[in-house]
Amino acid sequence: MININLLPPELKLRRIEAKRNASLISVCIVLTIIVLAIGIIGRSFEATIKDNLLVAKTEIEKNTSHLDEYKELQELALLINDRALATDEINETRVIWSQVIQELANCAPADVQFNNLTAKADKSPNFILQGNTTTEREIIKFKEKLENSLVFKNVVFKSSSLKEEPGQPQKLNFTLEFEIEQRSLSSSVSGTIDFNALKATK
Repeated sequence: MININLLPPELKLRRIEAKRNASLISVCIVLTIIVLAIGIIGRSFEATIKDNLLVAKTEIEKNTSHLDEYKELQELALLINDRALATDEINETRVIWSQVIQELANCAPADVQFNNLTAKADKSPNFILQGNTTTEREIIKFKEKLENSLVFKNVVFKSSSLKEEPGQPQKLNFTLEFEIEQRSLSSSVSGTIDFNALKATK
């Protein structure tokens, strides 16, 4: 069977152009559909991504607030730790004066009376004691007792002078200097000192 195309060339060109235009329109329609589909899918993904970002942002803010709370707790813990260390240092250097003065009174012989006592824990010597007694022997005895005490050290005899008053027995004024060896005694040692009449009763 033989097909003979008797169409004139102009008509053939029109048909070819019509087919070509139809193909282009089809391609454009397909592309338009694809672009619309991508746009719809993109919109749906955009909404999902926005929701996920919002959830993530909320979670980050929540975690950040927790971190701030943990930071405050950490700062509080460091503050408490610093104060505990400072308290330990204070306790190590704190002088329990009532016990120290009680030990000083216990070391004084019966004939020794205190006239003046200067006590400063942060200076050396810690104690400058002025007193009076009847003989030099009592001063030596007092000095030896201070040296043998666990509380005092570096006991130094500074001076003595004889004081005579008419109608009164003679008194020997003296000055001793010494330092604190141990800042407190055991809890079993305690007592109240009358500073107006500080005198040993040994």
